[in-house]
Amino acid sequence: MRLENLLLNNFKNYSNDSFSFSPRLNFIYGNNGNGKTNILEAISFLCYTKSFLQNAEPECIKRGEGYFRIYGLFKNDLDSEFKINLDFSSGETGKTFTLNTEKVNKLNEILGLLPLVTLSPYDLKLTTGVPHERRRNFDLLISQTSRIYLEDIRNLSRILRQKNTLLKDNLMTKRYSYNDLKQMIKVWNEELINVSVKIIVRRMDFMDNFKPLLAESFRELVDSNYEPIVEIESDLLNTNNNDIDLDTLSNSFRTCIDEKLDQEIKRGISLFGPQRDNYVFTMKKNGDIFDVRSFASQGEHKLFLIALKLAEFKYISRFIEGSFKGLPIFILDDLFSELDEEKVNRLCELLPRYNQLFITTTDYKYLGKLTKYFPGIESKAFEIVNGKVIHVN
Repeated sequence: MRLENLLLNNFKNYSNDSFSFSPRLNFIYGNNGNGKTNILEAISFLCYTKSFLQNAEPECIKRGEGYFRIYGLFKNDLDSEFKINLDFSSGETGKTFTLNTEKVNKLNEILGLLPLVTLSPYDLKLTTGVPHERRRNFDLLISQTSRIYLEDIRNLSRILRQKNTLLKDNLMTKRYSYNDLKQMIKVWNEELINVSVKIIVRRMDFMDNFKPLLAESFRELVDSNYEPIVEIESDLLNTNNNDIDLDTLSNSFRTCIDEKLDQEIKRGISLFGPQRDNYVFTMKKNGDIFDVRSFASQGEHKLFLIALKLAEFKYISRFIEGSFKGLPIFILDDLFSELDEEKVNRLCELLPRYNQLFITTTDYKYLGKLTKYFPGIESKAFEIVNGKVIHVN
């Protein structure tokens, strides 16, 4: 997959601007605060239906305006066109998508159609932040490769929302007797069990396939003294056995969630399920294992994140389901910060393997390093000043 053209109207600091991109390397440079990342954010809106920086749509409207519009022309390796248009109005219409002039009624029809991997300073939350950040990242990754998983995650959210509303409402009003409430919660718990088992099995399958890709990507960046490790911690798992008996897993989950019922009623919230899962990042260095969150250096955090994103690209490329969609587009925001010269050179050497790239930086010098591997028409450079492209080569 590649993005050929992008049009921005009233988006962030862009009034009415268009971009024509290289199918390989797009190097976007300029001082901080001038709008480099806004271009990447617009691309993520088209591919993810939302900002990869988690900005709400109203925050993305140019100051003084009432709406924004983003248009992108994508093509896959068969030259099939995907014309995506996003309109957002601060009024009643909200957010609307069209795909090849047809209105998109369900936004999940977009996710996975235009596969995307993103790396930005925001991703430091993956190695330093709370479990929710890691779950969100991997749910988005898996959802791009599996429409079924995406539906299961949406169902999980719906079930938990209904169950938690019931628990919270009763905590405040004492509307129901204990026995009546217990029966109502058990109905939601049965739905929760059914979807939770499918989610955890899919997450374990993902981990089996992702771990070797992460190790491979890390080895490409650094010497063999390092080894990245990612594990999943889940309420539903008491075993590392890959051959899970679904009935046994369901029964075990049912027993545990029944035991939590009284606590849930007292606290007014769900206390058990895959919404509590955590992905734990550690690294082995010279035989010693340490927790990335607590003990990694700033440079080690950056290396882990880069390897993680390279592995995500490989995972989508190998496991995306459905009709042919092509390789992911790769967004790399502020890529070279925190890296020494050796790591920068190694990364520049690796990047030609990764389809269409959008790289931002404040330093023009990195273009010379990159163009050794992206000769001639394979690269375009954009200088951004105050939301305007003032130089393209």
